[in-house]
Formats: sequence, C-alpha cells, structure tokens
Amino acid sequence: MALKSILSAFLILSLGILYAQKKEQIEIIQANDLRYGEESGVKAQRLIGDVIFKHKNALMYCDSAYLYSKDNTIDAFGSVRINQGDTMNLFGDKLNYDGNTQLANVSGREVKLITNDFDLYTTQLNYDRAQNQANYFNGATIESKNDSNVLISKKGYYYANSATFAFRDSVVLTNPNFIIRSDTLLYYTNTEIVNFLGPTTITGDSNLIYCEIGWYKTIEDQSKYFDNAYIISDKRKLEGDTLFYDRALGFGQAKGNIKMTDTIQDILINGQYGEIYEHLDSGIVTIKPLLTQIFENDSLFMSADTFKFYKDVDTNYLLAYYDVKIYKSDLQGVCDSISYVMSDSTMRMYYEPILWSESNQLTSEIIELRIARKELHSIFLDKDAFIISEVDSIRYNQIKGKELTGYFKNKRLNTIDVVGNGQTTYFGLDDEDKLIGVNVAESSNIRIKLNEDQIKSITFLNDADATMHPIGELDPITELRYRGFNWQIEKRPLSKKSISQ
Repeated sequence: MALKSILSAFLILSLGILYAQKKEQIEIIQANDLRYGEESGVKAQRLIGDVIFKHKNALMYCDSAYLYSKDNTIDAFGSVRINQGDTMNLFGDKLNYDGNTQLANVSGREVKLITNDFDLYTTQLNYDRAQNQANYFNGATIESKNDSNVLISKKGYYYANSATFAFRDSVVLTNPNFIIRSDTLLYYTNTEIVNFLGPTTITGDSNLIYCEIGWYKTIEDQSKYFDNAYIISDKRKLEGDTLFYDRALGFGQAKGNIKMTDTIQDILINGQYGEIYEHLDSGIVTIKPLLTQIFENDSLFMSADTFKFYKDVDTNYLLAYYDVKIYKSDLQGVCDSISYVMSDSTMRMYYEPILWSESNQLTSEIIELRIARKELHSIFLDKDAFIISEVDSIRYNQIKGKELTGYFKNKRLNTIDVVGNGQTTYFGLDDEDKLIGVNVAESSNIRIKLNEDQIKSITFLNDADATMHPIGELDPITELRYRGFNWQIEKRPLSKKSISQ
C-alpha cells in the first residue's frame, strides 16, 4: 500500500476515534436490578425497577430498559418520562433513545409533552434534543396554559427555540370566542399569534371568516386576511384583496376589489374600500362603488361616492350619497342622495332627482320608488311633480301637479294619478304619426292611462278646463311649457358602463 494511502487511512481512523470519544455516553443513575444478556441478538444491559438514565443534562425514567452501550442507545418501557430542566417533561409508555443523535421516539396510549406554555397529547412523538424540536404524525391535542386555546391536528412540528408550532392536515383551534379550521397553520406560543398558510375558516358567534393566507393575534383579537378572503356577518358578505378584523370592536375593513353582498335583498356593492361595524349593524363602501340589485330577469345598477347601510330598531336602511346615478334597462336616474328602506323595499331620491322611464322624464322635490316581488311596482313624486316626454326637438308632452303616483305593469309605466293642481299638455297624432293638435287641460285630479309609452286616455276626476288647439296656434316654447320645465336628457345614464366609470 502506498504511503499516501496509509497516511490517509490513518488520518480517517484517528478522526473517527476522536469523534467517538467526544460522544457522551448514556449514564445509568439507578436501577433495582441489573443484568447482562442479549436483545434481538445484540449485547445489552437489562435494567429493571425504578430505572433512571442521564444524558446531556436530561434525566430519563422508566420501569425497565435495555441499554446498548456499544450503540449508545436505549429501549425503555413502562412509566417513561424524560425530564429536561424546568422547561419540559415528556411522558409515555415506550422510549427509543439514541445518545449519539439525541433523537427520542416516545409512544404509548397517551404521550404527553408538558411545558410551561402548553400541554401536548398524542400517541407517538419524535423529539430531537440536539435541535430542541418535536414532531408527530398520528394526531395530537395541544392545550395552551396562557389562554383558553385548544388545538388539534393530524401532523405537527414544535420548534422550542423559537416557541413555534407548525400544524398540517385537519387543524382545528378552539377558543371560547371562535373556532379556526385550517389546512396549514403556524402558532407562536410566546406571542399567541396564528399564521394561516392554507384554506382557513374562522367561525364566531356572529360571523364566519375565510382566507387562504393571513394572521390572527389571539391576545388582541385582531386579524388580517388575504387570498380569496371574506367575512360573513348578519347575512352580509364582505370580500376584498385584504381584510382586517377586530373581534372585540366588531370592526371589519376591506381594501382592494371589495364586494359587499346582502344575501336577503340580493344586493351586491363593489368598490375599493369598505368597513363593517357589527355592534352597530352598519357599514360603508366607497372609492368607486357600484351597487347591483338583482331583479327578475334584470338588474338595477347604482353608483355614488359612498354607500352606507345601518339598522334602526327593526328597519334596515341603505344610503347612497353624492352624485348618485341609476341604470336599469327600463329605468334610469340621477340625484344627490338616496335612502333605501330595505324592509319595505322603498327607495327615496333627494336633491334634484330625475328619473327616466322609456321616453318619460320625471322630476320632483322627492321621488320615491316602490319595489314589490323584486320588480318596480310604483313611483311617487312628492311636490312639484313633473313628467316630460319629447315629441320632437321643440315640442314636449307634459304632466304636472303637486303629487303624482305612477304604476308599472310589465316593466312599463302604465297608470299615472295626479293629485292637486293637475296640468297636462298632450300633442295628438294621427294614424301616420302626424301632429293634429295639442290638448291643454287643467284639473285638480287627473288619471292618465298609457300603452307602450303613449298616452291612451286622460280622465279628469274633477271639473276640468281642457282645450284642443291646432298646431301652430300656440308657441311650443313660450306658451306650451309649464313653469319649471327643464329637459335634461344629457344627464340620462345610457348604460351600466356609463355610471361605473
């Protein structure tokens, strides 16, 4: 053999001997009976009764054991306990311990890991003393000593140096105020902060939260959620790119691509920012919000600066304010603000409200829409009610009065009742749609019937003053327009897109 090879072999052998000498052997501290023999063909010492071992500042207790001095390992049985200072005790029925790697495997009907912060219960636990880590794969229950949290999972990893747990598979954390169910969860025992790294639901008395990434500060009762996150509270669902929730305050906040859904009223509000206040049963959506209410075979869309909902006693309200615009295939409108009483499906428009139904423009100080069975039922114009429809570029049919109630049938305005100071101007057409005259009438109360958006009949419920004038007799601008006439067709929303820009 070459000298170089001999020296190399000698060096490797010497290093191996020195490494082996550095290995700390398992010590026998106590046993009632000590015997020598073999176990499974391997020479071993058999220890029986009140057995105690020591290795690297840890004490190991059992009823009986085999010590394999050559391998520096032990198999221990009955009343197994590993004590590591004041910080940890590990109990079980059986122990396999390797003194070289400091790996312990404890199994039994009930394996217990007891620390200052928590108690862990399982049937098999692997504990790495060198790295101060433990893991299990057969399911475990962990009970916190700092709060009332109880956690179960099929798989778990405990990193004692950082006081961190990593849980996988069917994770359930139970707290008196909520229950967390997750696929993957990190739990920091010192700070009691929970991180979610997979599909997670948090169920409380008043809400349900879902996310796929997030964190929960259990001491502060505050949490943040990402990836398909939403909160369901009192039949409302809040979604967004980022959700924040303070359980103590009952406050939820959503940012980025948010959705607020009222499942009872079939109302959806999209926007970029939203808040909910559970204790006040209220919330807001703002930054380019768009409301959608689903009707039968159709939807109503509404935009505004801000949407707010709240509950007063047993009545639910939705407010829309500043630059409100409405679009529905058969109805459009604009105003400054809206109050929607959801309990009786009544919508009131305030401050220069305008509605368009087919070719009719409707205005008054306040406009009230009434909805029944998810369809428009009627409309009420309160104070200075005015309906205008265009005949041509200078001529307009007009209906005016103190109050006006319109009834819908098959999505069209079908009947109009005018109460107080009723006035009508109506241009008659022949079969070829040519102008034949203009009927100007006044009566305190008037009923008007329409057919496909055209006036079918006018009934004066009180004494009337009505005159049919030939075309050209009265000037259509200076003589045939009532006081307050204001045709504002340029404000009419023409599509959903036009109100959501």
